[in-house]
Amino acid sequence: MVRPPHTNATVLGITGTAHAQTDWIASVTGRIGWAVDRWFIYAKGGAAWAGDRYSADVPIFVEHIEANETRPGWTVGGGVEWAFSQNWSAKLEYDFYDFGTRSVTFTGTIFGVPEVVPGINIKETISTVKFGINYRFVP
Repeated sequence: MVRPPHTNATVLGITGTAHAQTDWIASVTGRIGWAVDRWFIYAKGGAAWAGDRYSADVPIFVEHIEANETRPGWTVGGGVEWAFSQNWSAKLEYDFYDFGTRSVTFTGTIFGVPEVVPGINIKETISTVKFGINYRFVP
């Protein structure tokens, strides 16, 4: 889970808070690289998806709205992998994810009355660093 960012904004003396949270990221990628002895240096890219939740609150209006979605996007990255024994390797990798800008419709309540707020544009990019240990099953 990615730590939820939030922002406060004041318009005409009215303050509200917006939150965004990415619960999961999935990708399907391919990688290509250069192998030397026990080292593999590579670049990778492919398709990506993110599970996001958004919410906003304006306390003076007793307003709470929220939305969630699965966003499609793309990813590129690169890394280095080291085979430290016959079946084991370790890798360090950087990945950049871009999910573009999407128009999201929020639903919720204002003064206890149901409301729909369409057309809120949300841009999303994510950077990650991964460390992994791999085991290869060799016959």
